[in-house]
Amino acid sequence: MSEERTPETPETSAEVVRSWNIPAGARVANVIRSNILRAIDQGMDDPQLVADLAVGPLVMALGQLEIELAAAGRRIAELEAALAERDRDVRPSE
Repeated sequence: MSEERTPETPETSAEVVRSWNIPAGARVANVIRSNILRAIDQGMDDPQLVADLAVGPLVMALGQLEIELAAAGRRIAELEAALAERDRDVRPSE
């Protein structure tokens, strides 16, 4: 079974990387893409190498997200506890 190619189908590693839809404001993702494109421009355009170049920074970014998510979870728990305590203190005596 062969793949159908359309005019929009990226064919080179650089075209594939440029086609990645990165949301506005995603600074780390843009840096990763720029670094990969720079490597491709320097002749490192083997698709397996491109994948390898992407994995390391992605794992580091994922690790940072895990740390930040855990910190946010702890902060949310602290805020919920503070609100619960405030609500107990504000309730009129029955």
